[in-house]
Amino acid sequence: MAIRLATQLDIPAMMALETRHYVGNLDASQLADGFISICHKQEWFDWAVCSGGVHVAVTDSGDLTGFIAVTDPPTASAAASSPIIQAMLKLTATLKFNGRLIAQQRFAFRGPVLIDRAARGQGLYTAFNTVTGEAYRKRYDLGVLFVAADNPRSLHTSTTKLGARSLAIFEADERQYHFAAFEF
Repeated sequence: MAIRLATQLDIPAMMALETRHYVGNLDASQLADGFISICHKQEWFDWAVCSGGVHVAVTDSGDLTGFIAVTDPPTASAAASSPIIQAMLKLTATLKFNGRLIAQQRFAFRGPVLIDRAARGQGLYTAFNTVTGEAYRKRYDLGVLFVAADNPRSLHTSTTKLGARSLAIFEADERQYHFAAFEF
């Protein structure tokens, strides 16, 4: 398994992986394994990949098994299509991390992080954290992310393996989410 920066050629596979793991496409028995709360549009993937903010995991045969995004915060107009991202941007202006308002620090949006079910348990999440920490530590002081409150697997992984701290619970689209932050 290799981790590298994503290219435009990876976008169809990332979108397919995201669609397979989207909460609205899973049955109740699959939700316990974690899920994605947003299906991003092609334009978001284009922007994130072009900004150098997406890393992918690929097998020796070239199959994409996972990806992680670490990007600049979206502009208000770019966030307009997602109530979740809108709520997160608002919270950065009111929540503090390490004694300072998040909006006054150099922060990144982290996520999605997605590892195909067949590739889980092989240390890929930890490897993603290591690679992105090295890649973005000088650019950002901290990262922010959201996890659906009814996604305990992802919340546990984010808090125990990444060291993220839940700073608030917010509601968007009639669901509750944890707003979490971590240091790079």
